[in-house]
Amino acid sequence: MSSDDEYSIRLYEPTDREGFLRLYDEVFGGGTEEWFRWKYPDNPYVAHVPMFVAERDGEMVGARPYMAFRLRVGDGTALGLQTGDTMVHPDHQRKGLFTRMTQRSFDYYGDVDEDVLTFSIPNALSRPGYLKLGCREVGRLATSYRVHDPETLGSGTPPRVGGALSPLVRLGQFLWSRRTSPPDDVTVIRHRAVPAGTLSNLYERDVPDGIHALRDERFYRWRFDRPDWEYEAYVARTAERADPIAGAVVGRSDEGETATAAVTDVVPLTGGEDRRRGLAAILPRIAADHADADVVVASRSAVPDDLAGAYGFLPDDDLPLSAVTTPTVLISRLFDGTDDPAWELGGARLDEPEDWSLGLAERNTF
Repeated sequence: MSSDDEYSIRLYEPTDREGFLRLYDEVFGGGTEEWFRWKYPDNPYVAHVPMFVAERDGEMVGARPYMAFRLRVGDGTALGLQTGDTMVHPDHQRKGLFTRMTQRSFDYYGDVDEDVLTFSIPNALSRPGYLKLGCREVGRLATSYRVHDPETLGSGTPPRVGGALSPLVRLGQFLWSRRTSPPDDVTVIRHRAVPAGTLSNLYERDVPDGIHALRDERFYRWRFDRPDWEYEAYVARTAERADPIAGAVVGRSDEGETATAAVTDVVPLTGGEDRRRGLAAILPRIAADHADADVVVASRSAVPDDLAGAYGFLPDDDLPLSAVTTPTVLISRLFDGTDDPAWELGGARLDEPEDWSLGLAERNTF
């Protein structure tokens, strides 16, 4: 534990749950015990809750949690920690608590007997704080959107801006899309419950070199049990093969002002013609089944641009969407207990975008 005259910074303890939820409700609003249990105590990749709290006079006034993943890095694995839900009570902001909680986490995981790294997607306001603590920008995580209601685009975008861009978005979808038909020899089966074994087997068929979450069966059982989203899976098969050729997990959230469907996972993560044929059959099925969503989201690393464009998806790093979307930037660093961390792990460079293969499943917002 570290402390000064006012605050102590320490690792989360089981008795902190109520204090965390109370602080979360005050800072962000919402947050249920079921959601907390899924995201932190029930996470299968750590035996503790990876969270550091700031306490004053016995009251939690800040929290720096991490969502844990088992990352595949080269021929080995590492513990990957993604920041999220970081908060400081309004009465205790500008006291350096963000920095102190983060530094405490660096010190703690720098002493464990395995490789631990952070891979996070902070917003533009908090990103400078991470960079000051030794993290580096890796690059942009590009996303594609199939837009059904243009006025929902852009976090914090005034409706008049979305409305003004509606014709441009519609035109962009028309220009990107082309007349196409799904392959008639591929059958797509919709699974209301995510088939962990099937998807894990598909993942193992063609594993990419880039750093990504290990997709074993426990990953699928845990990751898509998130209580505030609903998930289903689509599996593509052909008559000439006994095993499937591709699969996808779609998450759906109708909370708030925007109904969102997210192509959260696609397996295999990479591959050849079979994967492409499977996706060509799965994408139009997803679009039809979620036609009532305001927007359908997919990772550009998971769905090739030409396929995405054929079914009405637009990239967020080009006009018109680049005018109303905020770039999603990945940052990373190794927790190695030094002020000058190493940047190579398992043959991969942590600060090179080409050495990462992340989809929406590795983002804690979907």
